[in-house]
Amino acid sequence: MNIAVCIKQVPVSNNVSVDPVTHSLVRDSAENTLNPADANALEEAISLKERYGGKVVAFTMGPPAADKALRTAAAMGADELVLITDRVFAGSDTLATARVLAASVGRYGAFDLILAGSESSDGATGQVGPMIAEFMALPHLTELKSVEAVEAGCLRGVKKFKNGGAQVRVRLPAVLTLSYGCNEPRLPTFASQIAAKKKNVTVHTNEDLALPGDAVGLSGSPTEVIDSFEPEKKKNAAFLSGSPAEIAEKILSLIEEGNNIVIR
Repeated sequence: MNIAVCIKQVPVSNNVSVDPVTHSLVRDSAENTLNPADANALEEAISLKERYGGKVVAFTMGPPAADKALRTAAAMGADELVLITDRVFAGSDTLATARVLAASVGRYGAFDLILAGSESSDGATGQVGPMIAEFMALPHLTELKSVEAVEAGCLRGVKKFKNGGAQVRVRLPAVLTLSYGCNEPRLPTFASQIAAKKKNVTVHTNEDLALPGDAVGLSGSPTEVIDSFEPEKKKNAAFLSGSPAEIAEKILSLIEEGNNIVIR
């Protein structure tokens, strides 16, 4: 079973700067890491490879520094790595990003499964996985909690649904997105991290993918951020004293007045 996993490098915290013109995150100025939900997707892919054989290929789109996320994927167990990078991709929204990822995966080879995290910690749209499926004309399942089996050309799993789960099945090849926390991503060993640094990375640029200039980057992004701002942070503390009944009455009064109450 050959599995592609689309991963993303995201800022470690919200302490990142924003370009005043494009209103996009300036990722070069922040410490970055592998998107948490993508680590769950990688774990699921590697587990499936261990059960059914095949290989896992990790794809990421970003600047050359996104190579760090690929090295993490290799240390976890990804067999091959693909970095999709080109200045014309800068500023891509979810639609343009999915178009580029789909083109890169399609160019690389045939896959039984294409996996991704259900959403990224910096955007949290949950759109890229389903959009990849649409561009590749493949069926898809989103927010899977687990993959139970692959049999007779179909995959059976459990999809996150309200407070529980729903049994689902899809014919392969297909695109899946995995929910954050659905499994426990394995920790790379020291030896696997050393080996990951030496692993070859295939690079795809737009010269390789041959996508129209107006289909990628800011030009190919129908979503436009027209403004961005940092919300004002206010903290009001109220120290309450008295009997439990009196304190409860005071809390009720504060709530009725429209105050945000945090009890520690």
